[in-house]
Amino acid sequence: MQPADIRRLFQEPLAPFAGQNGYSPPMGFELTSMEMAQRTASLQQVLFALQQYWIAGSASIDAAAEILADNSRDASWRIPIGESGLLDFFLGILSVDGLRQSLKVNTLRLIGNSCADEDDNRARVVEGNYLGRIVFLLGDDSTLAFVIPVLYNICVDYGESREIVLGLQFSVKFADKCGQNPHNFKPILGLLISQEPEVALADPATPACLLQLATDPDILLDTEEFSVVVSVSLAYLTHELFQEALIIHNGVQSLSAAFADSYAKYDVSQLDPDDAADYKALGNRFMHIISDVVALPLFETQYSLNSLAVQMLQSWVSNPYANVNLKTAGCLALGNLARTDASSIYFVHDVKIHTPLIQLLSKPYDSLFFPDAAADNASPSSQLIYSVLSFLKNLAIPAINKPILGSLLDPPANILPRMWTSTDAQPAVQFAAVSLTRLLIVNCPVNVRRICTPLSSDPASPAHDRSNLYVLLSLFKRTDAENTKTEAARAIAAVCRVLHTSSDAEDVLPEDWEPSEDAFSHSALLSANGSGMSSPELPAHPPDTAAAASADGKEAYLSAASSPPKSSALMRRAHFSAAHVDMSDCFTYLITQTRFPVLRSEMWFVSALLSRSADGARLVMRALQPFEACRALVEAVSGRDFVEGHRLPGGASLFSDDDFSAAIDANGVPALLPPISPSDRPSDAMGAIAAETPSSVSSTDGPGLEPQQVDPAQVASMARIDRENGLVLITELMKNYAHFLPPFRRGMFEQLLQNGGALVISARSEADTAGAR
Repeated sequence: MQPADIRRLFQEPLAPFAGQNGYSPPMGFELTSMEMAQRTASLQQVLFALQQYWIAGSASIDAAAEILADNSRDASWRIPIGESGLLDFFLGILSVDGLRQSLKVNTLRLIGNSCADEDDNRARVVEGNYLGRIVFLLGDDSTLAFVIPVLYNICVDYGESREIVLGLQFSVKFADKCGQNPHNFKPILGLLISQEPEVALADPATPACLLQLATDPDILLDTEEFSVVVSVSLAYLTHELFQEALIIHNGVQSLSAAFADSYAKYDVSQLDPDDAADYKALGNRFMHIISDVVALPLFETQYSLNSLAVQMLQSWVSNPYANVNLKTAGCLALGNLARTDASSIYFVHDVKIHTPLIQLLSKPYDSLFFPDAAADNASPSSQLIYSVLSFLKNLAIPAINKPILGSLLDPPANILPRMWTSTDAQPAVQFAAVSLTRLLIVNCPVNVRRICTPLSSDPASPAHDRSNLYVLLSLFKRTDAENTKTEAARAIAAVCRVLHTSSDAEDVLPEDWEPSEDAFSHSALLSANGSGMSSPELPAHPPDTAAAASADGKEAYLSAASSPPKSSALMRRAHFSAAHVDMSDCFTYLITQTRFPVLRSEMWFVSALLSRSADGARLVMRALQPFEACRALVEAVSGRDFVEGHRLPGGASLFSDDDFSAAIDANGVPALLPPISPSDRPSDAMGAIAAETPSSVSSTDGPGLEPQQVDPAQVASMARIDRENGLVLITELMKNYAHFLPPFRRGMFEQLLQNGGALVISARSEADTAGAR
């Protein structure tokens, strides 16, 4: 049989096909079993001829191989090629060294075409252990363009072949050849990286090699080729193993350079719509990979803060003309680097990276914050604004950085206050702005002064008694986003904490809050009936003994409020608290939320601090007016569910089952506890409260406790510290303001105090004993 006879075999039907009028069936036509057998038998004759050519060393085998390779593209011939033995023959000669180039190429073509979508033929390749030879041919530059599609056709949707290819470490061989023709590598690499075994078997240097190719100025890639190379490298870099290898091989700068080139060097308009969409998606992939790489601990050991890789990221942030996506990636990456006080201080004090960040936020990007703004008002993406705020949050953690970054709260720009009110349509941005505000405020009197400064210096203006804290309170009231609401409440609690603990109290609040005597008396008499308070309002300062003993609570209140505090700082704070009385709503929210116990614990600590001053106690008592808030306090101190009476997790209970049952009426409603007789009281030596009667409480020192801040890392101690802070709070309220409490609450608080001191002392004694062991 000559090559011409083989060609006619594919041109003429062997026998008439049903419905085909003597013509060959169309491509992809499904053969009957008889037709399949006929084709297989004919190809077996071809195989015999090829074997003769091979033994004789005839060049006719080259022509025959080309004819067979061309016709193997017809899917209807692929199974007969396999069953006739032709596929095995060509797989066998492929392993022979010194094979002529034309025969080698057509042999690869026949193998690749025969295995396309045919698992039976793929199985022949795998079971005959021929895959190794095909992978070996990656080293032959002359056949590289043919080997890749052959491997793809064998591996795609055929797990057995994929695992063997992975075992042969395909990517190790590829790493040495990645500069040849990157576009041809895309199918097989995309296939391999989607399989988990490739992560363990691939050469870790593969993505670094690809990125060097993508950024090599001596290699000219078009947009499509560049997209292929970086897409595959980013697929590898989703795995930490390759990220660490990239750092070790100094490939981070190539990664950053490739990202920058994707915007500056290549034109997406050269691609068709589908490829263009994929190309544009590379930006987000680059951002996440760069951010993840920089976040690895290994990065800090390999790259110093003044390294070229870090400087490139800084240039993206600082350059006002840099691409928005580059700025976003720079903020995300540098934010991950600024996770220690040392690095955050370096970026603020040495690099002054905060300056371009604040400048970016200070611009009036109306189209970002107001969806109905004109479209021609160019603005950055919300993703960029969010990344800037996130970066600033990490920079705001060290105490030394807070006053510098506090300019974000300064008028007239009011950068953060403006963002609180104008980003309702951007909840993630709004949350980040509020969260940054809280971090700037925590333990920073300078920034508390900034947020508490009146919005107007004109005493006649309604805005004179309002501050940016008032704006934050407004956001707390109107937002339905739980995370934003919580952060706003925490920020406001942080302000109160500073106002009540700062050693420079005189300098925290501006002089604008120092009222006249008439104004102070008016502020002190502000009614809270609209907020749910059922008892007369708390006075502006603790009542004296005579006032406390007055039969008429209203008269006692008026008497106590007749003279303002003598300290200028206290007067300012009292005026400020009266103007922002709704801060108590934030306290109530934090006390009654149950999702984050540590936030409730923090609020007990702040409430205990505030209860030691008149204006602070006024806010705390208002916060405790709702039943759920008072219930939370009783449960924190007693260790029992206030309604159902069962013990709560976290420690001992103040009441026995019988005692607590006495506090609940037949309908399950809390009832007034009976007065405690003197014989039932713990002695003062035990540090407990000695109450005279439920209606008259003398000034005592309580159980000798101080407010304690909860350490979130010490979860086991939270219940004990909550109890002690709750006892401090109740002690202060009962010591100075018991006559303003409803009868039931007075009785309940007395009961808690009488039992609480003994329990605290007992718990501390047990802790000391356990520690001694």
